[in-house]
Amino acid sequence: MNINYIAFAIPVFLILIGIEFLISRKQGKKFYSFNDTIANLNVGIAERLLDALTLGVFYFVYDYLYQHFAVFHIQPSILSWVGLLLITDFLWYWYHRLGHEVNLLWSVHVVHHQSEEFNFTVSARITLFQAVARTFFWSALPIIGFNAEMITTILLIHGLYPFFIHTRTVGKLGILEYIMVTPSHHRVHHANNESILTRITEICSFSGTSFSELLRRKRKNRFTG
Repeated sequence: MNINYIAFAIPVFLILIGIEFLISRKQGKKFYSFNDTIANLNVGIAERLLDALTLGVFYFVYDYLYQHFAVFHIQPSILSWVGLLLITDFLWYWYHRLGHEVNLLWSVHVVHHQSEEFNFTVSARITLFQAVARTFFWSALPIIGFNAEMITTILLIHGLYPFFIHTRTVGKLGILEYIMVTPSHHRVHHANNESILTRITEICSFSGTSFSELLRRKRKNRFTG
């Protein structure tokens, strides 16, 4: 039986959302609006419910591709887990970049960018269509030679990280700004300045492939900080 362990993280996410709300209120900043927050959570709840039905389908796809088309049969080890994480992040980079450059992919990704605010609840704005689109990119993993169990596990780990970068309560993080996607970077990516939105798409969780352009931009916009 495949268990979606992200479900067990939901209480932690809700607590962090509450803490972020209280911090913003204490600082006199309006990071939350009622209508926007409810919309974000509704999208997230709908996706979680549908995901409970589709997770097994995605697992079957990965297992079928591994059993019939795998070039290698990579066994679990520290090196293979690290390699899988890096390759997964590389594929995410291409999914995310093309999600901003290809109209069809943008049509499933745009929901994530439609929030009027920027806070932890925005990370919940993921639709089933976006999950399906990403699966086409993840399908390269079993063909390379990673089995379905390894892929599912790493996708769960990789999927947790984006929650923590959707916030305005965390400032710059020193040297981490050069090697990882941080809340500061992602605020720029979600900014309502169109030129910034389109040029900062070369950023993916963990690997952060194009921070130099982002770091050179000093212009103030709605979400930067």
